[in-house]
Amino acid sequence: MIRKKEVTLHCYTPKVDVQYDLPSEQREFTGLPQDIIRRDAENPLKHFIVIKARGQVAGFFELDESDDRKAYSDNPHTLLLRGYSVDPAFQGQGIATGSIYALPDFTRQEFPEADEVVLGVNARNTPAQRIYQRAGFEDTGRRLMRSKGEQIVMSLRVKAAEKSG
Repeated sequence: MIRKKEVTLHCYTPKVDVQYDLPSEQREFTGLPQDIIRRDAENPLKHFIVIKARGQVAGFFELDESDDRKAYSDNPHTLLLRGYSVDPAFQGQGIATGSIYALPDFTRQEFPEADEVVLGVNARNTPAQRIYQRAGFEDTGRRLMRSKGEQIVMSLRVKAAEKSG
């Protein structure tokens, strides 16, 4: 088992190879990292985040500042988390939990204007819902219908970094 503090988040660079496949039951709920990178690489409002465990690439997600986030929150300082996945070689080792726990500090450092991270999780994806809840995401009560079914909108408040001086 990998401890939470051994899981780190990093902004993606093309020097890092983020490519893996997912089982069909997971691919139903998320895209493959390589496909998301290819699709959104030219959009400056979409930020790719690499999850590392003990220095190895273990997962991926995107933080989206585009207008898409307005369907999830009325807060103008929101980031939309999408495309979250953990490489199957690392699943079951605490990577998902560790990466979500690392998210507030990472967000404060890399996106200081943001004070909330929102996501939509499929109502049928109960394992993901549990991980997000354990890490502090709360059900907002908002629901969205998407091509794969009902999405539960969850939110994580991210307090602004304290100014020292």
